[in-house]
Amino acid sequence: MRNTDNMALRLRDLKAQYGQARLAHDPVSFPHRYRDPQDIEVVAWLAATLAYGNVVVFSAVIEKWLALTGGAPYRYFLNFQPNRERPDYAGLYHRFATATDLFAFGLMIHRILQTSGSLGRLFAESFDDGDDDIRPALTRFVDAARAKFDGQMTPGLRHLLPSPQDGSACKRLNLYLRWMVRPADGIDFGLWTRIPPNRLVVPLDVHTFRIYRYLGFTRRKSANWKTAQEITQILLQIDAEDPVGYDFALCHLGMSGDCPPIGQRNRCHVCPLLDICRRGCRMTRDIVRANI
Repeated sequence: MRNTDNMALRLRDLKAQYGQARLAHDPVSFPHRYRDPQDIEVVAWLAATLAYGNVVVFSAVIEKWLALTGGAPYRYFLNFQPNRERPDYAGLYHRFATATDLFAFGLMIHRILQTSGSLGRLFAESFDDGDDDIRPALTRFVDAARAKFDGQMTPGLRHLLPSPQDGSACKRLNLYLRWMVRPADGIDFGLWTRIPPNRLVVPLDVHTFRIYRYLGFTRRKSANWKTAQEITQILLQIDAEDPVGYDFALCHLGMSGDCPPIGQRNRCHVCPLLDICRRGCRMTRDIVRANI
């Protein structure tokens, strides 16, 4: 039987260790530059959407995109004029997303703001209190956003705006929802109060997927939507009201190198999660045996 009380204790210890001191190393730092909620939710979507690959590289792209907005991102996208803005996107790209893809994404935001007034309002319109988790609302939101594109979805746009219907874990969209929905705590913003935090699904990236496997939360080998749901169900047993509240700490445990892909005994030995981590327990048992 899973000892959820002990897990909760260890995860709280981890959360205390990886708090706001890591904010500058996270894409959520970009929306924290702003005070207007409308600016925050637009910048948060841009930052979360591009948060894949090397941190230094995607941060540089986000900086360039924000520079185009002249310090007023909501107003920029609300008044977005395709013929005027298109030349500014030349040379703006990130891995799978071309300049054309990023321009189309900006135009999509413009059309959403023109019709719904805000990103939060569109998501609220997509949410149903009867949904078990965020998947149906996220699917409706993505469908509504995709409908704003002209023509067919390119591979780059599909990568920028995945859907749970495709089986994707939708890490970056779930990350965006975590930022917007969880109560303000100096990291997340708590702007979208229409959505209960316990409906969220964990943002599953390469770091957290690996660590959740170490913790025995899943045995699945692919970080897809089913895996994210399975992990979230265990997190709900630990915290029924805020299942993704440990996401920032777990992500930075991996990002910081404190939990490297190849185990290191000296790091495992001092990790707050040691006694609930299968890899950590195995490695420290080896240390004990070596000292007998």
